[in-house]
Amino acid sequence: MSNSMANSERSNPGIRRLLGEVALINRSIADYKPHLPLTVLAFGPQSLTPALQRRLKAEGFDVKVIESISHLLVHKDNNGCALLVHLDHMNDKQRHRMQQLAAEEGQLPVIAISSDTSLQERLVAIRMGAVAFNTTPVNDAQVVADIKALTERYQRDPYQILIIEDQTSVAGFYAATLEDAGFQATVISQPLIELMPYLHNHTPDLILLDLYMPAINGQELAGVIRQQENLISVPIVFLSNEMSPEVQMKAMCTGGDVFLSKPVRPADLLFAVESRVRRGRAVRNLVTCDPLTSVLNRREVLRRLNEEVARCQRYGSRLCIAVLDLDRFKQINDRFGHSSGDRVIKHFAISLVNGLRDGDIVGRLGGEEFLVLMPETRTAIANTAMQRVAEEIRQSPPESQLAYTFSGGLVQCLPGNRGDDLLEQADALMYRAKSEGRDRIVCSGDHDSA
Repeated sequence: MSNSMANSERSNPGIRRLLGEVALINRSIADYKPHLPLTVLAFGPQSLTPALQRRLKAEGFDVKVIESISHLLVHKDNNGCALLVHLDHMNDKQRHRMQQLAAEEGQLPVIAISSDTSLQERLVAIRMGAVAFNTTPVNDAQVVADIKALTERYQRDPYQILIIEDQTSVAGFYAATLEDAGFQATVISQPLIELMPYLHNHTPDLILLDLYMPAINGQELAGVIRQQENLISVPIVFLSNEMSPEVQMKAMCTGGDVFLSKPVRPADLLFAVESRVRRGRAVRNLVTCDPLTSVLNRREVLRRLNEEVARCQRYGSRLCIAVLDLDRFKQINDRFGHSSGDRVIKHFAISLVNGLRDGDIVGRLGGEEFLVLMPETRTAIANTAMQRVAEEIRQSPPESQLAYTFSGGLVQCLPGNRGDDLLEQADALMYRAKSEGRDRIVCSGDHDSA
């Protein structure tokens, strides 16, 4: 396919309309406005408890309660990202109307709540456009996690698609189709040269892989990709003119998830990518994220530490790491209970994520101890960021009775350092901060003044 053909298809109103329909079918935001907050709509006050509303606002969402279907239609395009629906409090007419809207592609992603766990009730939710079903009593943390899974692509973590295709015009068409639908696409046309450097620095959400290329085929590349521990769950979509079922099956046995025959229609491409990326992210989050705080778990953040240290040593880039620990956390648990302790830990994680840059990495080492990785950062800048987070926590605790502070050790990666070395140094400085009175960050010497 030529570039001119790709450009003409992008400008074709039929293709543009098709892309819009696919976005709605997949229940995503049709017209995202980055200068406005994402809005969660709740159908009736029964769908939104005060505690859940506080959690959503703490995560940065705008929250609106609507009382009728007409109000839903008014608000759904204002960065509406999800609709909370408590099925116990809906009459048959309301249920039917919402199913009609979903069938007409006019519905937001629905987070359904019900005391009825039967298949019939779950089908009602699905026909309304539900992407999650929560039973009563409602787990507020799970509802927030469901909504964040829908919205992360618009804020901190857009969907990243890697296209491995030696025909640059075809790859350009795929990339343009995906980017029109809100994905970020990277094209590799010479995998023998470009693939491993890319994988050392990126973890894509999905890989589009041509089956036949010069010097190496897609089946071999899939085998290489599956050798990477962090890519085991990344979906691989094979693209080819190959029509033989035997060849397709053999290719799938090396780690592919689906086989699309060329020429690939935009709708088929977007459906294959969107659905698999969402499931892939869900699996990745289960494996890599701490269930209480949604930041990286211990195993994953330590893997990322070693990855960032290796990059720092290879390219001479800067890296700061901080080990942080809540002060007198046991007293909070003893006095107010473990549920309040969990609230404090989650508040701390949210404060770190919101207060640092998008490229910084936050993980929970265990208990009330966290690790922060800050690539391309000087010690002084990292310390300023930590002090800013500390001040924000002092000013805005989760509740007045749950006011807390934290102590930390901050170190800079130097030539020859390993991940274990840095972790040990930062941990020692954190304990020094505790011994010096708590509520402070102790830094190693500023070695990057040059």
